[in-house]
Amino acid sequence: MTDKKEEELHWSEEKEVVSSNKPLKFLLLLFKFFPRFVLHLFAFPVGFFYFIFSSRARIECRRYQKQLRLFSNGKEPPRIRSSVQIISFCLCVLEKMEGWLGKIQYKNLISEGEDLRFLIERLEKGEGAVLIGSHLGNIELLRSLSSFNRTGVKRSVPVTAIMEVKSTEQFNKTLEEINPGSAFNVIDPENITPDTMIFLQEEIEKGGLVVFAADRTSARSRSRVLRKDFLGKPADFPYGVFLLCFLLKAPVYYVFGLRSKTLTLFPKNYMFVEKSSVSLNLPRQKREEGIEMLSDEFVKTLEKYVLRFPYQWYNFYNFWLMNQDEKEEKDNKGEK
Repeated sequence: MTDKKEEELHWSEEKEVVSSNKPLKFLLLLFKFFPRFVLHLFAFPVGFFYFIFSSRARIECRRYQKQLRLFSNGKEPPRIRSSVQIISFCLCVLEKMEGWLGKIQYKNLISEGEDLRFLIERLEKGEGAVLIGSHLGNIELLRSLSSFNRTGVKRSVPVTAIMEVKSTEQFNKTLEEINPGSAFNVIDPENITPDTMIFLQEEIEKGGLVVFAADRTSARSRSRVLRKDFLGKPADFPYGVFLLCFLLKAPVYYVFGLRSKTLTLFPKNYMFVEKSSVSLNLPRQKREEGIEMLSDEFVKTLEKYVLRFPYQWYNFYNFWLMNQDEKEEKDNKGEK
């Protein structure tokens, strides 16, 4: 059996960029002695180094940006610039560490619309919800704020994150050293059992939040996917996330944490929250129809924010994996 080409690798087959947590621990030490803007300066040489030596990152950034420009009729991004997207990712890593160190304040977040206020009011009443995020922007922002009771809610809000942990083992290990709360109530999808579902339902009933990322298919259930048009081309999304939303039957909100400016030494963060309009109280025979509606709504919402923040997309793999017909067509061209 021949090895897969890089462009055919599932995201979970990618090697973790950080093979040791020593560089991250060094950054943690620097946080104790330098102000934020000085640390943000480090993102530029580190990002440039990654840009030079990681052809994989350059290729996938260009693939994504070209698809986005095609979808937006050349409007976004303004220019194809892999380096900007890579440096933006380095700034996001720093922001995640800052969040778990307690250096980001809820009062400094910028929000739009009324849905964030509605969510806060719901949490104030002791009622929980499901949040669906992505790898657009800082997926850790709300969870890190919750560990310091900085969510805008007067009470402590428990947050349970359903996330793949093995793919970012070193980074997660560093976060746990920064703040032990980062590893609390993190559940790997492979460990979800009927008992887990009971636990999640109880957390929501107690006024907690359950958080999913819905832009990466499961490492263990790769065949259970929803194929949707994303930025004008078919891509796979995780079936399990949307199924769990219907099983939990709690209100669903889409959440995105994004920098107001892509490259900046003095970042301000947006917290976007949008409530799903899809009813979860459907009879079982209509559940599949509801799953399709919920996933369609998520994809459209994700597209909206990708267009607004094009360089803050951090899926550095081939998001539009070729289907079998495309592979055969490519192989036939190669034989000719």
